[in-house]
Amino acid sequence: MNWKKISEKVAFKGWRGILQKTFELPNGKHATYDIIQTNEFVSIIAFTKAKEAILVKQYRPGPEMQLTSFPEGMVEKGEDLEVAAARELLEETGYQASKFVFLKNFRNSYSTEKQICLLALDCEKVGIQQLDHTEFIEVFLLPIEKFRSLLTNPSDESFTNVGAGYLALEYMGLL
Repeated sequence: MNWKKISEKVAFKGWRGILQKTFELPNGKHATYDIIQTNEFVSIIAFTKAKEAILVKQYRPGPEMQLTSFPEGMVEKGEDLEVAAARELLEETGYQASKFVFLKNFRNSYSTEKQICLLALDCEKVGIQQLDHTEFIEVFLLPIEKFRSLLTNPSDESFTNVGAGYLALEYMGLL
């Protein structure tokens, strides 16, 4: 199936942008899509030496609710992914990893974003949070059994890293 991009324009420019992309579809018709424009970011799938998941809670304006995730942050232009992951993990949680392992990249259908998932192993608390002025983050630890329950709880819609959580447990031999 061949899609051909006909045009692209910036519809809105802010912290995130909105692009309008028009494509010629495989049937020859044209369709325009609104695409969220954002940068790549790292999700740091972090576990302590005791195999506790290091998670964060923070209010998110899109769904207007507090969400739970692994620490995450934007990758600066030209920045090494492990350097970005180490920086964000330390800033958001005060933890430092002894090893990083690339797990997977994720893409969204209507966004330019690229989520890069790195597993952070044998993390230790070495400092305090160094948050930006718009960040209000609560850090907490979950033992593996409670973390598995979080992944599989059908009534919990607050955890945003389900796929990355499963990849981490698979890599660590804990599924």
